[in-house]
Amino acid sequence: MMSGFDLVTHHLWLIILPLILDLFYWLGPRLSIEDLAQEAAEVIRLEPSLIEMPEQLIQLSAQINLFTALSVPLIGVPALMSGPIPEKIPINTSIYQISGTFEWILLFAGLSLVGLYVAVFYLSLISKAIHDNNSWQGKEIWRLAKSTVQSTYRLIGLGLLFLVALITILLPLMPLALLLGFLSNSLFIIVMLIGFAVVATYFCLAIPGIIFRGMALIPAISESLKLVHKNLLPTVNILVALLLIGNGMSLLWHLADDGSWLTLVSIAGHAFIGTALVATFIIYYRNRSEVLLEELR
Repeated sequence: MMSGFDLVTHHLWLIILPLILDLFYWLGPRLSIEDLAQEAAEVIRLEPSLIEMPEQLIQLSAQINLFTALSVPLIGVPALMSGPIPEKIPINTSIYQISGTFEWILLFAGLSLVGLYVAVFYLSLISKAIHDNNSWQGKEIWRLAKSTVQSTYRLIGLGLLFLVALITILLPLMPLALLLGFLSNSLFIIVMLIGFAVVATYFCLAIPGIIFRGMALIPAISESLKLVHKNLLPTVNILVALLLIGNGMSLLWHLADDGSWLTLVSIAGHAFIGTALVATFIIYYRNRSEVLLEELR
């Protein structure tokens, strides 16, 4: 675990991208879907059985900044402000309303795609630091930009194959989940989450395989399945530890947020710890994959 923190300590420039993204979410302009939610609420109010839903929808929409779609779930750049809009900020900021459904879909898809590219570039920078390659010659920068585009396409393919695998696993679990769902809705959710966790665990090491090793999609998935199979308990332990530390620290940073300029301390701390945790995960992959390569020789 300490290896990731040591890496970031010696390469503090790695936290620049999370810092910029968080500052943009915190103080930058916001894309609001409140007007769109108001229109949807008017339609929902026509159904008497859903009388409480319109107000809940409007309240939820007021907390959403569509720019946070740049933070792709699970693999995006760590950002403290990627959740609900902060109640207080030290300056006034512009708010732009989205009024059309097509406009919302287009913006969400575009921002998510840009966010994925930024995430891959961020992970590539960390991988470069782990490789201990500090060369920033023209050819190196061009190679990094080119590999980032290739890795982005591969991660999109990984996401699609992940969905296929998830459906394949969840379908057989559905009868059991529905049966338990009659007893409690929580049991249904737990069964579905277990299925998701299993697939996510076996696929997770394909991400550093694609970005750190530059592997093609299918070989990266194949290696991930082998690595997790041979190191199931250590992999589960590292994932649980990273999630607990990351989410726990985010909660503490949010509790310390008073809406003043002191929030900058929380943003910087979150950028450092988040980057260190990502580096720890990639280093874990590197160490385990090197052992596998030695065994295959």
